[in-house]
Amino acid sequence: MPIRAGSDQGDVLAFAMNAEQWQGLKARHKSKAMNLWMPCCQVPAVPKTSPRGTFFFAHARRGECATADESPEHLYCKSLIAQAAMDAGWKVTSEWPGQSPEGEQWVADVFCEKGTAKLALEVQMSPQSDAETVRRQDRYRASGVRGAWFFGAGARRATLELDRSTPAFSLRPVEVGTVPTVDPFGMSLTGFIEALLHKRIDWDIPTYHRPHLVEYIEDACWACKKPVKQVLEHMEASSSPDDDALTESDFYEGRFVPTAYTVAAVSKRLEAMHAVLSNEDLAAQGLNLVGRKDVIGGKPTRFPFVNLCLHCHAPQNNHFLCERILDAMQRQSSVGADEELTELASAQSGPFGVALIPRVLRGRGEWKLREADSP
Repeated sequence: MPIRAGSDQGDVLAFAMNAEQWQGLKARHKSKAMNLWMPCCQVPAVPKTSPRGTFFFAHARRGECATADESPEHLYCKSLIAQAAMDAGWKVTSEWPGQSPEGEQWVADVFCEKGTAKLALEVQMSPQSDAETVRRQDRYRASGVRGAWFFGAGARRATLELDRSTPAFSLRPVEVGTVPTVDPFGMSLTGFIEALLHKRIDWDIPTYHRPHLVEYIEDACWACKKPVKQVLEHMEASSSPDDDALTESDFYEGRFVPTAYTVAAVSKRLEAMHAVLSNEDLAAQGLNLVGRKDVIGGKPTRFPFVNLCLHCHAPQNNHFLCERILDAMQRQSSVGADEELTELASAQSGPFGVALIPRVLRGRGEWKLREADSP
């Protein structure tokens, strides 16, 4: 059921009329002082008022028009959107027909124009799959028209992540005569349309800082003699935005049994670190690099992953690294109780330390309301 009709005097927009104007239109039509016709099929139109007070036009006779009937909720929301868009300063036409460059026909529920901008606002009360929504949105895009979708409760069959290219918003259950609310904004539909057309509804992709942790020990490169930080082990941060970011203290929290430091164990930990962190990540924090050396000291090895000096890239022998670690642990334990050894003597003092490897995750995009006075 359209809220627009053609006439000898141009388009007649039901949503733009108040009760007095609508009654005047009905009187002129009844007296045959004004001819009205349906925009979908050009057959005579009759101005009507729904039981809940929505103004619309109906076919004087149905004939062969293929246009589907609309629910009272659809008609009501379409009228609210059209009125709100007009109040926001846009030129508004309902049930506006168009065609894509490929020849596909479309009819926009509410078609808005302002300067060179063209926008179709669609109300969807019957079930529609996300794939169909994207298909129709692509058709609008090909026609040089932006689109935005308003889904009634239960109408969206969500199977895809609709992003900023297909703006889709949810309405709480619609009761004709009461302006519905747009979720999750908690705004009235008319207020939301005003905000949307004034560019106050923004697509936001949140970022989360979730650094990895890398344990190291201060040492000196055997080749260039420069001070280095030999990397030992890493702790991978969660990829969930709901989890807290790791801090240095998290590395040793709950560790009551000393880590085994053997050539095989160190190589295995360095391999795991190498799979997650790049050498650029390590170097940016002043740490040694990690590399694979299948031949060490002229002999093949089954434990090929080693530290590479940050300065000269010389491979660091895991056997001597283990000796350095155990010596440092023994030195620390000699100044404290045995309990300190079981926690690597706190390990955040002396030659041991923990470096944070920055990592920024992009969260799930969502529409956000920007306050009217925000820049």
